[in-house]
Amino acid sequence: MQTPPPPYPGYEQESAGFSEYLGILRRRRKLLLAVGLPIVAVGATLALALPDVYRSEGQIEIEGAQAVKQNPNALAQDPEESPYADQYVRSLSTVVLSDRNLAKLLAEHQLYDHQADDPAGALKDLRSDIKVDIVTVPILDPNTGRERDVVTAFTVGYDNKQPQRAQEGAEWLVNAFLAENRNDRQRQAGGRAKFFAGEAERMRTHVAQLEGKLAAFKQKNAGKLPELNEMNLNVMDRTENDIQNVESQMQALRRERVYLVSQLAQARSVSPEAGNLRALEDQYARMSVQYDQSHPDLIMLRRQIDQLKAGGSGAGLSLKGQLQTQRSILAEARQRYSESHPDVQRIQRNIEALEARIASGETADVGTAVDSPMAMQLQTQLNATDTQLAALQARAMELRTKLTGLEGRIVAAPEVEREYQAVTRDLASARAKYDELLKRQMDAEVSEAAIAGGTADKFQVKSSPKIPEEPAKPARLAIMIIALVLGAIASLTAVILAQLMDATVRGARDIQDILGVTPLTSVPVIKHSGAKKPKRGAPAYAATAAAAVAILALAVVVRFVA
Repeated sequence: MQTPPPPYPGYEQESAGFSEYLGILRRRRKLLLAVGLPIVAVGATLALALPDVYRSEGQIEIEGAQAVKQNPNALAQDPEESPYADQYVRSLSTVVLSDRNLAKLLAEHQLYDHQADDPAGALKDLRSDIKVDIVTVPILDPNTGRERDVVTAFTVGYDNKQPQRAQEGAEWLVNAFLAENRNDRQRQAGGRAKFFAGEAERMRTHVAQLEGKLAAFKQKNAGKLPELNEMNLNVMDRTENDIQNVESQMQALRRERVYLVSQLAQARSVSPEAGNLRALEDQYARMSVQYDQSHPDLIMLRRQIDQLKAGGSGAGLSLKGQLQTQRSILAEARQRYSESHPDVQRIQRNIEALEARIASGETADVGTAVDSPMAMQLQTQLNATDTQLAALQARAMELRTKLTGLEGRIVAAPEVEREYQAVTRDLASARAKYDELLKRQMDAEVSEAAIAGGTADKFQVKSSPKIPEEPAKPARLAIMIIALVLGAIASLTAVILAQLMDATVRGARDIQDILGVTPLTSVPVIKHSGAKKPKRGAPAYAATAAAAVAILALAVVVRFVA
């Protein structure tokens, strides 16, 4: 339907006024009440008929929540705890609110009248009556500088029609959360302790292998280790000094040997008595300056000098005389040297040879000349010098061999040090890791024991469940308000729809809208006693009101009976 054009230029259609809207509502009041009154009655019935439900709840605070609330910087010290606390609570709720745990709750407490006859239904009702809510507080995150919500606690509530039962159920649930958290943490600590024990054992085996490797390396490179470098240098310096001292002694002995050889040749070239006497007197004069007159060497020299002056000589003597002379020389030599001295052993061999010659029947040995005592003494000194010189040469060879070994150690020290540092570095790292694993294992075991003893609980009960004094549900006032709002909306909607679908002409505005012309005037309706219209809607209105009153009365009866 097209809107007709305005009857003349400048024509403006009159809008409906407030009085007209009031007239519509007054005219449609029966419809308004018929639609809205039942809704209000149903809402009132629900508000009055629903039974009281009591809620008892306890609040469990997560460890460290107070520190985070008072000092947000504590979040930066342990950033992994709080962000996942809500997930941990939800996972814990899955275990605590499992069918097995809830069945234990129903077995320990009589929460529903029908739980013995209908366990499945009671379990379903119990699950729907439990509420677990996360408690958060806003803080300023020190890491990002933005405000964020941090989980500090959570509440565990239980709804029941009886206050005592609500308190019993909530208290059991709070204890179940605490026990499950303790068991979970104990399992985690036990798992950590077992893991660290296994890793520590593996690392201990590795350390033992490295220690064996280090021992084998030290045995292979004995004397070449880096910590022995300073000692090797000192020993090498001492060895060089010893070699120099030995060479100096060898040079002195070589000069003395040359002198003794010349003296021995001279003593053998001159007459035995005169040369020997003069040599013995010179030697006696030299030695008397150094030694006392009672010294064995001076006594022996005086005896030899006296023998030569008396005309005694070793030449041309019989075998027995030679044997006697050798025995006298042996006695004098034993006073100066030990039995193992080469001169003593040589004289003993001469005596044994003379005794063997005498025993074989030989009487004299004229062709053999016997050295004079001076020559024999020089020969003895020469033999001693040769012995000392040979010993010093052996000592010098030993020192040079030792020096060569020390030089080889010093040269090989850098390569040995590199390998030694690699082995010791691996061993030190393995030992440090082993000590760390042992410490963490002990910490885990101590933590497990503390958790089992209840001294290291992560959850703390901030408020225990109490017997509720006021019902938590239903919210009767809210239900009434919602029913009034819904009734008003529904009745107004019904009036608007009825007005839009009504084609009755009721005034000048309707004529103007239909015909497009403005009426000259309108005659009001004059009401008098004889012009009353029959009230055909009164019975329906009365029926609606009666039904609403009946519903309200029934709700009140049910409420008080329950």
